[in-house]
Amino acid sequence: MTKKTADRAILALFIVMAVLLYISTANYPGIAKTTSAKYVRFLAVFIGLLSTVQLAHSLYKDRSHNRLVLTENMPRFLGLLAALIVFALTFEPLGFFIPAAVFIPVVAIMLGYRRPVVIGLTTVGVLLFVYLVFVKLLAVNLPGINF
Repeated sequence: MTKKTADRAILALFIVMAVLLYISTANYPGIAKTTSAKYVRFLAVFIGLLSTVQLAHSLYKDRSHNRLVLTENMPRFLGLLAALIVFALTFEPLGFFIPAAVFIPVVAIMLGYRRPVVIGLTTVGVLLFVYLVFVKLLAVNLPGINF
């Protein structure tokens, strides 16, 4: 299987899952139909749209036939996995924003990005987006610091 084929199959799966997730909100009981359902529909629509755009871009632009190699850089993969586990473990006691403010730059550096201004602006942008959309717009209570 080529990398292109695997990417497209995963994107198609994401589109199907987004549609199923959106449809599943019709079965939410009582008050959840008006509260939680909005959040889930928002996620489903954006996951579906972004996956569709990426799939269309892949079909339009990609002409390569690179083979999919999962073990090309095992130390990087294991480092990213360890960073994700540390993020998950610190999420509850420290809240969302503090671990994310550390996790995003660490992952960027592990993936090979070296421009501190770009990494900093990306981190601030992602955290600001999450704050505005989830905390302000959707009124989702993200975990805070627990002492």
